[in-house]
Amino acid sequence: MHIGNLMYGNIGTPGRLDFTVIGSAVNETSRIEGMCKKLDQDILLSAEFARHFPTRLVSLGMHTLRGVSTPQELFTLPPATHPDASGKSQ
Repeated sequence: MHIGNLMYGNIGTPGRLDFTVIGSAVNETSRIEGMCKKLDQDILLSAEFARHFPTRLVSLGMHTLRGVSTPQELFTLPPATHPDASGKSQ
């Protein structure tokens, strides 16, 4: 999850129009989503998103995202708030 500016609309030719979004925030969101498998997390949040999130989040440290010039701090939800957390001890 990420917050940022983007542009949206129909792009293409009259015979083949696609509704899409473009911009650096879209690129960063895609790169963050791509880190889910590498970090073994279902949900990742950018530092920008974390600034607006009402609950304390777990930092996963700084990570280099392909096509993004500066490393980004990524976060995830605390274990008790994950959608798949059953709350049962194993």
